[in-house]
Amino acid sequence: MPRHVASARPRVSLFANVWRRWLPALGVLLCLQAGPVMAARECPTCAKSFDDGVNFCPFDGGKLRQAEQAETGTLILSVTPADAAMSVDGLPRGNGPELRLQVPAGEHRIEATAPGHAAQKMRVTVSSGQEQRLALELTPAAPSDAPKNGSNSGFRGEMVEVKGGVYMLGNERGNPDERPMRKVKTPGFRIDRYEVTCSEYQRFLEAVKREGHNWCHPDEPHQKDHVPYHTYAWALRFSWLGGRPPAGMEEAPVVLVDWFDACAYAKWAGKRLPTEDEWEIAAGGGDGREYPWGNQYSTDNLNTGGYPVRVGSFPGGVSPWGVLDMAGNVAEWTATCYEPDARDGRLFNGHTGQPIIRGGSWDDESKGSRVSARDVHRSPFYRSTTVGFRCVADLLPEPKR
Repeated sequence: MPRHVASARPRVSLFANVWRRWLPALGVLLCLQAGPVMAARECPTCAKSFDDGVNFCPFDGGKLRQAEQAETGTLILSVTPADAAMSVDGLPRGNGPELRLQVPAGEHRIEATAPGHAAQKMRVTVSSGQEQRLALELTPAAPSDAPKNGSNSGFRGEMVEVKGGVYMLGNERGNPDERPMRKVKTPGFRIDRYEVTCSEYQRFLEAVKREGHNWCHPDEPHQKDHVPYHTYAWALRFSWLGGRPPAGMEEAPVVLVDWFDACAYAKWAGKRLPTEDEWEIAAGGGDGREYPWGNQYSTDNLNTGGYPVRVGSFPGGVSPWGVLDMAGNVAEWTATCYEPDARDGRLFNGHTGQPIIRGGSWDDESKGSRVSARDVHRSPFYRSTTVGFRCVADLLPEPKR
């Protein structure tokens, strides 16, 4: 073989080795310069778009597909306080003080949350090829709006009294299963002002670990695991590891709990789950209103921001009785088995029928958040990132004089 041909081969190999060595680094550098890109995948069911790293829709669990290339713009978010968490279109994007994101052109939903502050939500439109700047400044929550230490934990949870009387429930303008309107009489009861939080639920898990399954429903599976979790990839960020809630969610409502989990917690706390009628009376006062605060839907009064937030963060959504988060944040288990006609409702016995879920969640818009909406019912083993619960207790009898 000619000498000049043999000597050329090492030079080609050396060039190839150098190219192979530096090509990955060059690709990483180009990606870093471009910034994080959204909308690489989309859900075929709800048509929402997500990051390339997300494989399953957080809203309905569907497998995402590759999205078509779309026009993009740049969204620059700044927030105060600097450690506030920000989400775009329901997905966490990181903490402040500033984020720079490349997003699809069009409207996007922004939310910022921070412990001890009222959440802030807004919508912004980003044009193709342009930069859109947005500044969010969270205001400290008033002490009366936030749970008090020691007053909203476990069986000492803060409760409000609902007076006994006759109430009108249902809605003639609503879905077929909300009609006809019905009269319901109650002797009165007490209900949790806030949804049960992760920190409260953790105390229950610790009690089960120490003392065993003393508070469980007789029809639940033997030695059932009450730890909130789900095997689906889209639920992993809400799942508990090592018996502890996800970081930053201690004062958010507990989710990924099924009906048996909620029932056992309520008994441990010396309470019970509300009936469907009790829940609706506490949410709307029985005066025919559409939402706990009145008849006009407002995103300022409830959390529909893409994930659960600290309980009591939307004081404008308070019910006539002073109960918070009866619309949005998380939907709530009740003790009533679903029937198409609410007048036929009965207590769920643990093995026949499906318990009804009330109140809408962070994944609901106006329809599911109405006081009288009752079209959600599931197996008692159903676990969801959108479902939690609160408890009620019977009024103590008046002392004899």
